[in-house]
Amino acid sequence: MTFRWGFVLPLAFAQLVSWGSLYYAFAVIAGPMATEMGWSSPAINGALSAGLAATGFASFFAGRAIDVYGGRVLMTAGSAAAALLLLAWSQVTELWQLYAVWIAMGATFSCVLYEPVFAVMARELKDDYRRGIITITLLGGLASTAFIPLTQFLVNVSDWRQALMVLAAIQIPFGIILHWFVLGQTGVPTVIAKAALPKGRVRKAIATPVFWFLALSYGAHAFMFTGLTFHIIPLLTERGFALPMIIAAYTLVGPFQVIGRIVVFALEKRIDVRLAGLVGTSLPVVGLVLLILATPSSPLVYLFAIFYGGGMGIKTIVQATAGPEFLGREGYGALQGTFAGINFAIQAATPFALAVLWSLMGGYDQVIWILFAGATLSALAFIGALMVRPKAPDSSR
Repeated sequence: MTFRWGFVLPLAFAQLVSWGSLYYAFAVIAGPMATEMGWSSPAINGALSAGLAATGFASFFAGRAIDVYGGRVLMTAGSAAAALLLLAWSQVTELWQLYAVWIAMGATFSCVLYEPVFAVMARELKDDYRRGIITITLLGGLASTAFIPLTQFLVNVSDWRQALMVLAAIQIPFGIILHWFVLGQTGVPTVIAKAALPKGRVRKAIATPVFWFLALSYGAHAFMFTGLTFHIIPLLTERGFALPMIIAAYTLVGPFQVIGRIVVFALEKRIDVRLAGLVGTSLPVVGLVLLILATPSSPLVYLFAIFYGGGMGIKTIVQATAGPEFLGREGYGALQGTFAGINFAIQAATPFALAVLWSLMGGYDQVIWILFAGATLSALAFIGALMVRPKAPDSSR
């Protein structure tokens, strides 16, 4: 059966735009917004946390909806909502308005980011779903590389409000229109009878220890990833790194995410989810060690980006495939939506918690060690999942 490149590649490009304009833009916009509005870092990061909490709450329902109905309406509507919310964000004048926008924005994440499109891959591509997921993440991994500098450029040439308006306009061709037409190319019935889906899918999964080890690994990884994404600029600035050096280093993360995924793609038949998981969870640990040792005059910050980015790229694929491979692929959307709900609950607390810790400790010295502990816990928990997984999982369950 021929792989459906014309279906997968446009959705991969849409992920690059969605992640870059919706998720990574916050890291750039937060600073100038705080300066103009006079809001504190914990207050602004609290809005992000509220949004990610909304994502976690909505993820199970979005995954279940894709299992039954497919992704066309859900993902198109999510992109339309995202465009409107970016416009609303550009007009906020009160802190409560920022929170209201980001709670709604968080709900749209469950409709347009990786989890829903991975569920579409599992629904549409069947045995080719792993290749589809890897392809999606190849382009998605460039989101930070493309959009952090782009958003910074837009802020520099105008201001943060105008930058958000441009990002909103991008949603029309690369979100709304693209999702509507591409997801019309369905290869399965538009609606799958709920009776055809396995009953108690999630209840059976959470009764197994492998589910909880995977949830712990994913959650610890989400904590580390979120903390670095939204605090690496102030963390390294505090340690004496120049902003251009920080941006240059973090811009390397995206390409090395892609390189990690290319390796998995090229060796797909030889690298199973077990080996990929061990490598993907170990490389960020090495990266955090390098970041701890880095000084403003050393190249270690660039090596951190290489190891961290490579691990992140591989781990995204593992996170989309380990649960189905260990626990069975039926009801993919609901199962992965459950994992996503746990992850986003942790991500929701992370930016605010680390901002508060920074305020209490008077700096980031303790924060970086906590992030290292998160990376280490993720690796150890994945090893635990390997030890307790079913030896020959039945993918038809």
